[in-house]
Amino acid sequence: MKKNFKKPKFKKWHDKRSKKIGRKPKRNRHYDPNKFPIYKNSRIEFIRAEPVIAPSNICLLSETYNSLEFYKELRRERNISKIGRTCFVQIDISQVEEFDYSSICVLIAIIRDLKSKGVYLRGNYPDNTECKNRIIESGILTFMFDNNGKPFKKSEKSDLLFIEKGSKILTREDNIRISKTVSNVVRHLTGNEKHLPKLRTILLEICGNSIEWAETYNKQWLFGVKYDDGKAIFTITDVGKGILKTLNKKFKHKLRDTFLMKKDDEILQGAFIKKYGSSSRKVNRNKGLPSIKNGSDIGIIQNLKVVTNNVILHYDKEFKSEVLNKHEFRGTLYRWEVTADTILKAS
Repeated sequence: MKKNFKKPKFKKWHDKRSKKIGRKPKRNRHYDPNKFPIYKNSRIEFIRAEPVIAPSNICLLSETYNSLEFYKELRRERNISKIGRTCFVQIDISQVEEFDYSSICVLIAIIRDLKSKGVYLRGNYPDNTECKNRIIESGILTFMFDNNGKPFKKSEKSDLLFIEKGSKILTREDNIRISKTVSNVVRHLTGNEKHLPKLRTILLEICGNSIEWAETYNKQWLFGVKYDDGKAIFTITDVGKGILKTLNKKFKHKLRDTFLMKKDDEILQGAFIKKYGSSSRKVNRNKGLPSIKNGSDIGIIQNLKVVTNNVILHYDKEFKSEVLNKHEFRGTLYRWEVTADTILKAS
């Protein structure tokens, strides 16, 4: 028999059940205006926000603080404009004169993250012609819209792949795309068409490690390759929680680190030698970090750098590694290079 909750006997049972599972009866629930961001309010059709102006130098690895402040502003709710049902962030990169590929990949990851929330990024070109051409080659405009809301053309000098998290294993399509990218890198640097199993293994392990993280609100990692003169620049970018906020340190290690007053950069170094487990406590996690460090140690990859939370590590020049005091990067960036010499070592 179907229960009629309007009848007194069922109404009393329903209210008791609601208390038992910690839920208020529907009639007593209050509307919370702060439950959703203001730009998602269907009653508001027009919001005008000031454009986010990029600094002249957005090289993440050299101008770290200015770059992190720029990324932070891009992700602020107050900088979201709305016209009708269209929500967007207006970005002004007209004064940009210097940037690096790491910054571009972080920007692309942020653009994709905003898009997943129904927010688009609109922007313009740098006034500097040389910088404009380099921006186009980097691939960032592939994921942006101009002032008229039209998408820019796709770049041919950069490969950008988005890897889904939470799927537990790399899909067959992801495996094929990663293998093809490795082959493209070898052809770019040597002129030969061949596989490079050691480099492919590093990529598969770190990407395989990353896609398991379904707990974070951000659902994708960005795998990018820039074909430069005499080298290929690799990046893997996530704009989720960051490594330090997902580590699960064993009690004895946590206690030891407290007494020894270890800095965050030293704790992050420990993660790359598998000293700490992941927050999930699963044994198959955290294989990617030791793998990428081993690749750097034996020379398969060069100039390895890692930026996450309030730490930046320079494996090529460890004296440059530091704990950032002013700003924090909400996410993780791996960056390294492959040259013809590293390909010989990996063959």
